[in-house]
Amino acid sequence: MFGRKKMSVQKMEDDRLLDNIHQIQRRIGNTQRMINNSVDVDDTTRIHLKLDQLKYQFLYLEARRRKAQAKATTNIIFGEEDTFLKQPSRAEKHW
Repeated sequence: MFGRKKMSVQKMEDDRLLDNIHQIQRRIGNTQRMINNSVDVDDTTRIHLKLDQLKYQFLYLEARRRKAQAKATTNIIFGEEDTFLKQPSRAEKHW
């Protein structure tokens, strides 16, 4: 009320969208690891993986369209590795 900032609806929905993106990304990673480590993989698992990848692509493009910004720095682009050494230089970014 007095001196307290209210969070806008757009910001709350952007945060929820980014949380959904992170959740689907973790699920895709887990499923891919399971497929790589399994000898016999069921077709439904492959279908669920493809659906999750399509959901991730749709939500990612929606977040880009909205210009949503993450609450904290994440390793979405570079993965779980040490990202400091893997980041492209200025010259490589243009290629």
